[in-house]
Amino acid sequence: MMKKLTTISCVLLLLSACSGKPQIQTYHAKDDKQEIETFKNAFKDSENLDEASGVFFDHQLVVSLQVKPFSKLRKEKITKSFEKEMKTLFPDHEVFVSSDLKITWELNKIIEKKPNEDELKKDLDEIQSLAKEET
Repeated sequence: MMKKLTTISCVLLLLSACSGKPQIQTYHAKDDKQEIETFKNAFKDSENLDEASGVFFDHQLVVSLQVKPFSKLRKEKITKSFEKEMKTLFPDHEVFVSSDLKITWELNKIIEKKPNEDELKKDLDEIQSLAKEET
């Protein structure tokens, strides 16, 4: 009886941890509501993501993804798939997509801070250099 109860509890916990929509955060320097909505719609039904963050600035789009634990083995494939989708949705933007945690941290700092254009350009340049670093 106890073994059965433990098994059921584990299954329920596992299912509840794997469900839910990804948390989506954005920052747009020009506050273009249509681009923000398009971005959010691209990620809202994804079952593989925990979090997606995006920053729009001067025809650049920098995106960070956090993949759910059970999808970690396919992280690269998922990242490339979303990169292709972002390039299709935003053809006039230079798109950069990463699933690196340090990129996510930096993008979330930008989203919270909502910097002016000069600071944003500097921050995005720093993120691009972080992405080129080898860990």
